[in-house]
Amino acid sequence: MIQVWLRSQHSPLLLWQPGSQSWQSYKDWQQLSESVGKAPVCLYFPSQYSQQIASDLSAAQIKQLGASGKQYLFEETSLTPPEQLLVRDIATPNGYFLFATAQSDIQAWQQSAQLGGFTITALLPDYLLLPVPEDGAGQQLMLYQDTETSLMRQSDILGMSVGYLPLMVERFPHLTEICVLSAAVTEPSFDSDSSDSDRFYDSSGNNSESDGNSVNATNLSLSKTGFTEQIASHIIVSQLSQVPMPLTAPLRHPLNFFVKPASFSLSPYLKVTMMVMLAALVFQFSADALQAYRYEQATAATKLATKAQYDAWFPNEPLSPTNKLQVQLQPKLTAATTSGSESLSLLTRIAPLIKQSSITARALAIEPNGISFTVVADNRAALDKFASTLTAQGIQANLGAVSNEGGEANGGNGKVAGQITISLAAPPVAS
Repeated sequence: MIQVWLRSQHSPLLLWQPGSQSWQSYKDWQQLSESVGKAPVCLYFPSQYSQQIASDLSAAQIKQLGASGKQYLFEETSLTPPEQLLVRDIATPNGYFLFATAQSDIQAWQQSAQLGGFTITALLPDYLLLPVPEDGAGQQLMLYQDTETSLMRQSDILGMSVGYLPLMVERFPHLTEICVLSAAVTEPSFDSDSSDSDRFYDSSGNNSESDGNSVNATNLSLSKTGFTEQIASHIIVSQLSQVPMPLTAPLRHPLNFFVKPASFSLSPYLKVTMMVMLAALVFQFSADALQAYRYEQATAATKLATKAQYDAWFPNEPLSPTNKLQVQLQPKLTAATTSGSESLSLLTRIAPLIKQSSITARALAIEPNGISFTVVADNRAALDKFASTLTAQGIQANLGAVSNEGGEANGGNGKVAGQITISLAAPPVAS
């Protein structure tokens, strides 16, 4: 992984050289790609694109806020809509500090790197390149300035891009020392006629070469902006030979603003909604599967019952599994319908005769070749008369065996029963 420093939005790129412990300047991502090829990138972006606020909330309250709640803590200080901010929070002994960067800026840096064939794997504010002040009580600041940027670091996690240095210094009433780092690269824009804010002057305005020892002096940017000698007299400005240096483990740093494209977070409401939908789908699929299983069982049982009934009706003609049941039953149903019509017509003629003869009919049986039923009368003569009446009406009726009603063993009940059989072999002739 290579470490690249973008000091301002359109400044040259600085590439860290681990061997020489120095920065090398490149015009753009394309030129950098031609020099080092394709490699993962840790990008130190300009600190002016990062915001930070201190919060008095406890750890439990910060956790309860959630991602959206943390975003809206920046609502009054950010020009970017809160929902478009990417927030990181860090707990310190003095409380919680929250840091935010616009997602649109992150996407712009990633797209610029992709034009050169690079993939960004870490994004950190560039004030982290400055060393950590030895005194964490606000008595010492680390300062870096060149033609592209001006940075300040006040503690392990706190720092910023400096726009107006005197105002920044006034924020630290206990400040006693400012340590100024050497320029990362030598740039041709530095000359005696330009506004060289990286050179140092003593309190009288004379040029003074700093050799690393503490001098009672102010930066030229301080003297030109009216930062008086009386206010700055207690501040020691020390020139360091050290240049800004990248972190050893940028991927694990809590201020890494890189987010994997595939990773995303769901709100609790959406998670619950998805779980309910999933449970409903599983229930519906289970119900459909159970219904289909029962339908298959009912279909199989119906087929077995149909075959058994067909075999009972037509024992000499097995049911064919290849032909439709309707095709096989149609001829038989037509014949049965014709036979049934003749039987019903015959019964219509017999019913009035039964009522006129004062006898009782029961146990009717309709067969393909005729019908039979049992008649009960007071005596044998009544049965013979009824049979004669049927014959006189052109109905081929035969009176079968006659027996006492109730059986001879029990002595009967004074009535006799006989079996009347009517044949359908020949069509009936009306009298």
